[in-house]
Amino acid sequence: MSKKPSGLGKGLEALLPKSPASLTKLPLALIKPSPAQPRRSFDPVALEELAASIREKGLLQPLLVRPKGDMYELVAGERRYRASQMAGLREVPVIIRDIGEREALEIALIENLQREDLNPVEEAEGYKRLVEMGLTQEEVARAVGKARVTITNALRLLQLTPEILKALEENRITAGHARALLMLPESRRNWGLAEVLAKGLSVRETERLKERLGAPARPGKEEAYPEIARQLSQRLGTRVRFTHPSRGRIEIHYHSEEELSAILRAIGYEG
Repeated sequence: MSKKPSGLGKGLEALLPKSPASLTKLPLALIKPSPAQPRRSFDPVALEELAASIREKGLLQPLLVRPKGDMYELVAGERRYRASQMAGLREVPVIIRDIGEREALEIALIENLQREDLNPVEEAEGYKRLVEMGLTQEEVARAVGKARVTITNALRLLQLTPEILKALEENRITAGHARALLMLPESRRNWGLAEVLAKGLSVRETERLKERLGAPARPGKEEAYPEIARQLSQRLGTRVRFTHPSRGRIEIHYHSEEELSAILRAIGYEG
């Protein structure tokens, strides 16, 4: 098992030096954005408002950067960096830290998550990059201060089609709609998206789309307690099914050992 990440779940403040003496100034031209920045969309109106404030008061919160060759790479504060460019600043206050790729991505994720700046797709892709760097989903959860099942549910969204992910990024559907579309066969998910957008379906109505695709239940195999099954599915992040209202089975679906471990923890199993 890979090494447990440093205590990043405690928040970004725990990572930054407290002493004002650690601050310095750098020419803005020496700072370049990080290609691993999890956030891709920035509200132009909000950026202009921040730029106007910076023109009047200056940049009050320093950027966090790390040395990168002859330049410095931005780790945290890209919104402030962009607004400073718009405001015409030549120098900005910074904190310089020599940190690695993984920690830089963790810090960028934490900053955006704490400010609720990421859309669900950006968040999921950030988690995916941490996993690709060698962290387990459990370690990612500790690093960003989230529940393990939250990471699993976020990563599952990346199984959706580009059309659905774009709709989610553009806020035309919610993460709840996206999770409901995951319950459809892969070949019918874009059809489900079209239904949601054309008819303005709620999340619950989207969850019922699968009933329009499924074959009639066989005798003794009918699904029961659909509302309880829906609530459990939301809590566990996977499909739950009751086969009969009086005597039958509870079926909990999973697609990997990690998903099974997350489900067992969620129901209190400590084996």
